[in-house]
Amino acid sequence: MFISIRNLSFAFDGKPLFKDLSLDLGDEGPTVILGASGCGKTTLLRLMAGLLPSDPPDAIDRDGDVSFVFQESRLLPWYTVLENVSLPIERTMGKAGTSDFSPRERAMHFLRLVSLEEKAGAYPAELSGGQAQRASFARAFAFPAPTILMDEPFQSLDIPLRIQLMDMVLSLLSADIGPAEKRLAVVVSHDPREAVYLGRRILVLGAGEHGAAGIVFDQTVNLTGEERAYGSPANALLEKKLLEVLRTTDYTD
Repeated sequence: MFISIRNLSFAFDGKPLFKDLSLDLGDEGPTVILGASGCGKTTLLRLMAGLLPSDPPDAIDRDGDVSFVFQESRLLPWYTVLENVSLPIERTMGKAGTSDFSPRERAMHFLRLVSLEEKAGAYPAELSGGQAQRASFARAFAFPAPTILMDEPFQSLDIPLRIQLMDMVLSLLSADIGPAEKRLAVVVSHDPREAVYLGRRILVLGAGEHGAAGIVFDQTVNLTGEERAYGSPANALLEKKLLEVLRTTDYTD
């Protein structure tokens, strides 16, 4: 599992957003990309996914397919929850990790992992916001891609539900469901507390060389157990450090 970025450049309307950006991501655990609104976090995630063209075209190398969790659930309203989760698995039948199950069996497995099996026959309009986002996580994790990218998937949720879903994501990433299920996870956030709680590696985007965005902070998080608890003293120390980095970092707009 890896994403390797070498000398990536990208511009909007002729204005450089990234210039000669290089970055390696591997199996260090969930990586959180933090930064102010407009600094290029989502653009970088979409470049990693291949949703935007990179310059040069081979600037980004990754290990296979990707799953993507958007800010909104983006469930198809005319399909049931089970059908939504099953849909992206259809073309993967026969790949490692899927051959023993039908798409619906695999979809139900992940709906059970996110405690949503009782809503399998419901339509998206019948779900709460938290349930819809859980369904979107089930869909993303059910697709057997080695990389899962998440674009601020908790931002519209209140704190108790946010913590619940972050715990769920960490559980999914550590679930004992076979070697083919190991994931490289990258999460975009603007919340330092969320970054510390969820991330094992935290990157901050800011103004780098050539006036474009670059990595201005890169740290592995070694907090465990109660140290990692939301709002714990150890968590708060790193959160304070991140807030200072964000406060003193220049952005390219």
